[in-house]
Amino acid sequence: VVVLGDESGYALTDNQRMKLAAIEAMWHTEEAPAGLSIFGIPDMAAQETHFEVKVPYVLGLISTRSLTGEVMGINELVLKADERIRSGIVAYDAVEKLKVNRTDMAAREQFERHKADLGYAMLLKRHVADPRAASDQQILLAAKDTIPNVPVMFWLFRIMAGLGFFFIGFFALAFYCASVCGFNQRWFLKLAVAIMPLPWIAIEFGWMLAEIGRQPWAVEGVLPTFLAASSLTVGQIWTTIIGFTLLYGTLAVIEVRLMIATIRKGPVEHHEPEQSRGQAGYAPLPAE
Repeated sequence: VVVLGDESGYALTDNQRMKLAAIEAMWHTEEAPAGLSIFGIPDMAAQETHFEVKVPYVLGLISTRSLTGEVMGINELVLKADERIRSGIVAYDAVEKLKVNRTDMAAREQFERHKADLGYAMLLKRHVADPRAASDQQILLAAKDTIPNVPVMFWLFRIMAGLGFFFIGFFALAFYCASVCGFNQRWFLKLAVAIMPLPWIAIEFGWMLAEIGRQPWAVEGVLPTFLAASSLTVGQIWTTIIGFTLLYGTLAVIEVRLMIATIRKGPVEHHEPEQSRGQAGYAPLPAE
């Protein structure tokens, strides 16, 4: 799990740099190699992290595999998004021209040069109907829309990662108990039962981290979430939700009742059939 987490952090450096910066509440690009935040209170309004505690060099090593690789901060990534939005507007303008005249070679060439940034221009649709008419202020607002909820990201990751390291420690303790005390300590058995929900909590936090962290994108850099909404009506959505809730609720009730019934029966005792044995301890052989 730790190795997979390390690989995920490395992949974020190339594919989802804003998510990585938000997870670390890194508002400004730091000198390489960047440190890993252990604790802090991110403040989105002030764009700073209060009471921050960092481990030097660790983030740079995890995310870039080097001592010289740079991890971009949130503000620098916003400036980068601003540039890409302006480039995307050019691509959007070319698309509109091609809709009118598909043989317009100048528009096609213009689109090919800027097509990688077209998705960023679509972020402006939240603020203006036609991205080409966007003001500098609206472009800046669209660029800031690329920042996910930093405090939520910061703490979701730390709780998830903290639970992961807790599980490693717990299984080390379980190995010790299995080797030394044979699981006869009641406190350990009670602890094992008490922490059963924690893996599911860690999984859910990881899922939330992934979904919140990729906002505002349904497809990174291509399709904003608000433009990817389904065409289903409210009634259809409610019908689906109610149907799935009833189905899985019924299955859950059945499963719990079966589990309780099995537990009440208790363990099943197995008795080996007794064999008739002679005085010497051997069973007589059948006559031929």
